[in-house]
Amino acid sequence: MTVRTLTTPQEWLEADRLIATAFLDPWDEEKAAARVKAQAEGTEPRVERTWGLFDDADKLAAAVATLDRQVFFGGTAVGAGELAMVGSRAESRGKGNVRTLVAEILADFKARGDVFATLIPFSASFYRKFGFELASHSLKQRVAIDQLAGLSCDLGVTHVEREQDVATVRAVYDAFAQTRNLASVRTDDDWKWRGNGEFGKRGFGLDEFRHDTYVLWRGEEPCTYLTFAFKHEPGNPIFGELVVTDLAYDGHESFLALLGLLYRLRAKAGHVTLDLHDDIDLATFLPEGDKVERTAQTYVMLRVLDVARALQLMPRPDLAGPWTIEVDDAFMPENSGTYRISYETEEALVARRDAAPDLRVSIQTLALLVSGRIGLDGALLRDGTLLLGNKPLLGRVFQQRPTHLAL
Repeated sequence: MTVRTLTTPQEWLEADRLIATAFLDPWDEEKAAARVKAQAEGTEPRVERTWGLFDDADKLAAAVATLDRQVFFGGTAVGAGELAMVGSRAESRGKGNVRTLVAEILADFKARGDVFATLIPFSASFYRKFGFELASHSLKQRVAIDQLAGLSCDLGVTHVEREQDVATVRAVYDAFAQTRNLASVRTDDDWKWRGNGEFGKRGFGLDEFRHDTYVLWRGEEPCTYLTFAFKHEPGNPIFGELVVTDLAYDGHESFLALLGLLYRLRAKAGHVTLDLHDDIDLATFLPEGDKVERTAQTYVMLRVLDVARALQLMPRPDLAGPWTIEVDDAFMPENSGTYRISYETEEALVARRDAAPDLRVSIQTLALLVSGRIGLDGALLRDGTLLLGNKPLLGRVFQQRPTHLAL
């Protein structure tokens, strides 16, 4: 068998067909052919790389489309390659083809300097075998807009109407994202002006509805924004709900002000839906919390590719002294071993050591610890975790932190 990146329009088309078949999705060959032709001619951007595994008869047996992404981690932008679509032929499954293909891709990600890899799984247990772990989910919350009646918006408010306004929104997002582990480093295309007050892409599943963005100001400084779509009720073009598709804020005061702003827009809206990745639970502070509809969804998995770099970039604890951690990575065994972390210089020092560890974890648990999805106590609930010493320091090192991993 052979693994390589696919480089011709015909190969891209065959991979597209294979992945659609694997996912039992409808596939329009004419539209797919037109798309890859435009990509080959440069009239349409091709943002993904497609990998293929060919069997001994040189037939494409499995394919993976990957995306080059960056996320903020510890205030630094780092690479986090995404496995966007993974498919294999049903007739060739059970032979380890996806395993072989994923191994090659993760090695390539690591070689180019990526610290993490990400994906949205069809099965968490399937991708856990490759070292991934569930590290983020969105909390979709729907609430009657009258529940926001007690909240006010005392900040300045402007509506995004011109292309020049987008730079303000972008600055607010970048400041917010650097305080959230794993928030996406957005590209210029994410902020591209579309006209009529809109920029970037419309919210998923909301293409037919208008989107509006408001910026909130504290004095002369922009501090928060939100983008929402007004989604009509079926058969009713007048009444509907506000669906928040994006927001960023600099603290709880400005977040509450956002909710107060939404209440001002209640004339045609009976409900508000928010899809939050840092798990603010509206039920904990709204007057009728029992009536908030909450659904956890859009699970994202994370994998640590470069253990030393991930440990180096973590926030420093307020206690001095070195600590050691042993990591078990069966899928990428080069990561396995014991690491010593010390704080003798401004940047944490990480070195491989043949020494007794303070903590022993799997590569999956490490992803949750370094990202801040769980703290030390949460790690001790997981299979394969063993605490051997230095608990006070490790409790300060590994704490739950705000995360914003969204693909």
